[in-house]
Amino acid sequence: MGNIRIIAFDLDGTLLTSKQEISPATKEALSRAAADGVEIVPSTGRFWSVIPDCVRDLDFINYALTLNGAEIYDVKNSKSLAKFDMPPATALKMAGVFDDIEGIIYDCIIDGQGYMKRELYERVPDFMVGPWQARLVQGFRKPVDDFYDRVRNSGGVQKIQVYTLDKELRLALLKALPVVFRKNLFTSSIPNNIEINDIRANKGAALKFLADHLNIPIEQTIAFGDGLNDMSMIEAAGVGVAMGNSCKEILEIADFVTTDCDHDGVAEGIKKFCF
Repeated sequence: MGNIRIIAFDLDGTLLTSKQEISPATKEALSRAAADGVEIVPSTGRFWSVIPDCVRDLDFINYALTLNGAEIYDVKNSKSLAKFDMPPATALKMAGVFDDIEGIIYDCIIDGQGYMKRELYERVPDFMVGPWQARLVQGFRKPVDDFYDRVRNSGGVQKIQVYTLDKELRLALLKALPVVFRKNLFTSSIPNNIEINDIRANKGAALKFLADHLNIPIEQTIAFGDGLNDMSMIEAAGVGVAMGNSCKEILEIADFVTTDCDHDGVAEGIKKFCF
């Protein structure tokens, strides 16, 4: 066994295949590492309850970095180790901006629950890349008539997601929004979304927090990812591994490029650096 003590990995496009499954080879590699005492840590833009059962059913997972690092979650004790929410006032200001933009819908996550305006919830299928994504979004969002009141009366918002199938609009928003909202981070994990967090919330910072919590040097961590919201984690980890299907920004900064998510990329990386 190498000196790696934390294995962190994104889910969609990384750990999970295009069929939203964990391959037998990857599950075997994770199980072997866990048996040797390595912490196996999902790091995702999703909140815990939305993580697929094939991941949540792995009994060796003790911690998860959720909502792009907005929450460091203690799985065994069902509690947060840390949360980094954006103020309700910021979320309300963003909602006001988004309401004036044609061609998008948006939601927000509060205390691990997704909310959408009812009229936007009903339009979800028109903004998704396929039926599976529409089912996922609608299945874990509550349509509400009092969206602004729900946000205003919250203790904070963990994440906002914007969805659009207009590629040029998405790129324009990714460029323009950070100029207006300087205390937030704007990333993306799939081609039709923008993910917005408080500036303190990112996967890299969350990985550092967990490593410090466990008294593990950051040099003894390895991270796998494929999308823009994985960049901070790839940079922070002792070893940053890009999937073969990664966006170019991740490919450029990674220490190593493994095979893609449908060809056991995580398993190959674990074998190279951990065994």
